[in-house]
Amino acid sequence: MMVVFLNFADSLVRLDDETKRLIENVNCVVSSYVTSGVHLPYETILESLQKGVTERIAKMPPWDDAFLVEELSYRARIFVVSNFSQNVVKDFLIRNNLDAFVDGVISSGDVMRLKPSREFFEMASKKANVPLQAITLVSSNPFDALMAKSLRMRAFWLNRRGSTFPFPAGLQPDSVVSSLRVVAEITAEKKVDSRMGDSALRCT
Repeated sequence: MMVVFLNFADSLVRLDDETKRLIENVNCVVSSYVTSGVHLPYETILESLQKGVTERIAKMPPWDDAFLVEELSYRARIFVVSNFSQNVVKDFLIRNNLDAFVDGVISSGDVMRLKPSREFFEMASKKANVPLQAITLVSSNPFDALMAKSLRMRAFWLNRRGSTFPFPAGLQPDSVVSSLRVVAEITAEKKVDSRMGDSALRCT
């Protein structure tokens, strides 16, 4: 069975434009911490720039195609990876009836290394009990995809907003996709029934 690492921010949760810009600015700070080997709780960094933003993000809606996590779960073990805390991610999954289809949440706080550092992915692979090269990453963060390819993982860049990123030769993602539907279709090698997602698990 496949193992999928699925990013949280703007891959599952739909960030508004203001918050998306804030996250991009924070990612620049995170990159400098990753380079220097410094670890600070992600939400501490985020709240230093804008108070209350973590709580706001936790209440934002999922993307319309987030229900396809159920479709993916039929052929993959899914781990949501994030710099946000376990509580934030799990509360989001439970609130949106996605928790039943996720095998686990791996937070940077669990491994004491910020994503997308090499150490984060190495420790996350140990938590998932699978070699890095057997993992498929799906992330809206191009820096995640870049690190994944450097570690010889399979990588989908979930480019929902039509962005550009200068991936160097040899480290380009395996696929650039606009939605989780495309990921589901590629991994299934067939078209996905749009009616999927109406499991009784989400009706209880």
